Amino acid sequence: MKTQFIQVLGMVQGVGYRPFAARLCEELGLTGSVANNGGIVELTVTGEPATLDTLARRLAEDAPPNARVDRVAREDRPLALFERFAIAPSSGSSDLAPLLPPDLPTCPRCAAELRDPANRRYRYPFISCVSCGPRYSILEALPYDRPNVTMGDFPLCPDCQREYTALGDIRRHAQTIACHDCGPVLLLDTARGRREREEALQEGVSLLQTGGIVAVKDIGGYHLACLPGDEAACGRLRRLKGREKKPFAVLFANIEQIRGYCALSREEIALLQSNPRPIVLLRKLPGRDFAPACCGESREIGAMLPCNPLQMLLTDACGPLVMTSANRSGAPMVIDDGEMRAWLGQGLDGVLWHRRRILTPLDDSVTRIVCGAPQLFRLARGYVPEPVPVRSAGERVIFAAGGDLKACFCLLQGERAYLSQHFGDLEDVDACDTRQREISRMERLTGLQPTLAAVDLHPAYLSRQGLEHLPVVEIQHHHAHAASVMAEWDLTGPVLGVAFDGTGYGTDGAVWGSEFLLCQGAEYQRVGHLDYVTLLGGDEGARNADTILCGYLRQAGLTRPDSRFRMVAAALDKGLNAVRSSSMGRLFDAAAALLGICSYNGYEGECAIALENAAADAAGGPALAVETREENGQLLGDAAGLIAQLRAAREGGEAPAALALAFHRALAAYVVGTALWARDRFGVEQVALSGGTFQNRLLLEGARQALEEQGFAVYWNQRVPSGDGGLCLGQAWLAARLAQPREKTGGKRAESRV
Repeated sequence: MKTQFIQVLGMVQGVGYRPFAARLCEELGLTGSVANNGGIVELTVTGEPATLDTLARRLAEDAPPNARVDRVAREDRPLALFERFAIAPSSGSSDLAPLLPPDLPTCPRCAAELRDPANRRYRYPFISCVSCGPRYSILEALPYDRPNVTMGDFPLCPDCQREYTALGDIRRHAQTIACHDCGPVLLLDTARGRREREEALQEGVSLLQTGGIVAVKDIGGYHLACLPGDEAACGRLRRLKGREKKPFAVLFANIEQIRGYCALSREEIALLQSNPRPIVLLRKLPGRDFAPACCGESREIGAMLPCNPLQMLLTDACGPLVMTSANRSGAPMVIDDGEMRAWLGQGLDGVLWHRRRILTPLDDSVTRIVCGAPQLFRLARGYVPEPVPVRSAGERVIFAAGGDLKACFCLLQGERAYLSQHFGDLEDVDACDTRQREISRMERLTGLQPTLAAVDLHPAYLSRQGLEHLPVVEIQHHHAHAASVMAEWDLTGPVLGVAFDGTGYGTDGAVWGSEFLLCQGAEYQRVGHLDYVTLLGGDEGARNADTILCGYLRQAGLTRPDSRFRMVAAALDKGLNAVRSSSMGRLFDAAAALLGICSYNGYEGECAIALENAAADAAGGPALAVETREENGQLLGDAAGLIAQLRAAREGGEAPAALALAFHRALAAYVVGTALWARDRFGVEQVALSGGTFQNRLLLEGARQALEEQGFAVYWNQRVPSGDGGLCLGQAWLAARLAQPREKTGGKRAESRV
């Protein structure tokens, strides 16, 4: 007989790992104990050496479905004899940064019990077990035990207490265990008063079925729900949220229901059913749609499956439901019960809520399948806070601030990059405050205290504030985009980073956005971009595509017989609110306005999305090209010339949809042509595609295929968003390497100041 101390490292919090380990040891006839110490599972076990070997193997190979075991460490200890095997009290001490558990969807067994009239948790909206339920959204401290989550507010009844300690029960040491008698109670508030339990659910369903709008308190915050086929209800919901055109997501009861509206691939089904239960952008079936006010003119439906029992009960009764975050446009998701109830009488008909506290807002993650793999648009519930694995960046803890739009931050140490959820636009005071609270919370939960900060080069970014206590590295925006791909795929270089987006502060003070960067390690060299075009600056300048078009026409030496063109040209001639821009996003805006497809961005990217929708419906189009020239060692593309070609073709009678497709093809060819030039000049064989513009399916798929046909290895963001939500990963990855001894790579050092 011998005694061993065993540490299990990985995702072992909130996944039922301790009861699994206890059950395994009991099955093997071992004695001792298992505890959760600072987020690490630790066992002290006595048994025969061969049995201990079997235990170590099975701790890794037979782990619970939602666990991930990175390492099982063993150490012999003096022989100790125990009467039995027990789950011991936890402690909060560990020298290792833990993996924090993301929120988990309702498991099949709990879903079956929810619908079983003979089960004591029949129709209980908060049913869960060791394999499912809220985790990160209710976690106050580690280890993940009942007193450290907001379920500690609900003392267990005798039945739940018995299940909590019973051998073999699926709720043995389930920290979210609850039932009708002791757990949270479903409440409905309306102008007529309050209802409870099943009565609350039934009246909430009735409100939805009769055209009402109901706020629903879910795992990560409140959603606003209504029937997607009800034009009046969807219209009222748009006015309530201040959301004019952007499509709403739709919650479906099951895959079969989604098949009635959307084309589905095997990969899309797997993504819909994955643990994060994200919104997945799916192509609509011809002739199948909801009310125009639901998904608008979009070719896609943002579809998702229920992630919790309350959503299951609602869709069982109502069928598909609009399920959109409860927030004013640009603000964080509402998690405060009083704040949500204050919306009653302002267009909201009811609030379905409960008293389980939510500690941080977690919106729905947004994804799709492109090029056969997932692509993230928004990082939030289900993905956060599981870290992105990266090549070891050393033991220094780095805080990366991200950007001001689609704001996310990152804590990086060693091989783990902990990214926060999406906070929205930091110009919103509530978004700023929520982000600051979450920075403190994540530092506390992980035990990571930064010693270096990485920020965007833009001197006016709000995300840079509050870091006076740390040395700061400034990272150029598009270099961070390219580096986010390099971090994901462990690329060191040389890599041609292609970063296309709407705006990013350049080292020359201009607005960059169509960058070809030769990257190696932490260094980069700008080797290509679109010619600068002088445009009107400011928020309105970025939203009004017709005004943007005027700038491109003026640059091309063309005019337009209208007062808007004369006013814009006069302002630009005088340098009033004028900016120099190489933005790819603004080029898309100009093309959409020229073709009469969309002339104003009511929400971010609306013109570009409309242009892609038009191109997807076209069978073919004329040949257009981005003319290039080499100048001062860089390859420059003529953006205004492309707009001039579009105008000439349109005046020649070509259809807008055909020209939209030709525009996309020209840009994909521009990417490939520049990559070929860079290969001839610098020997680069790897290409990293990033930036918000590569959320355009046609451009990403077209560029990737053509690049691979030319022999390039092509990479793009999959674990983090390609838009500004992924900036923080690139910033952190670069800062870690800038802080290390510099390697001689022959490239240009990142524009940074420490």
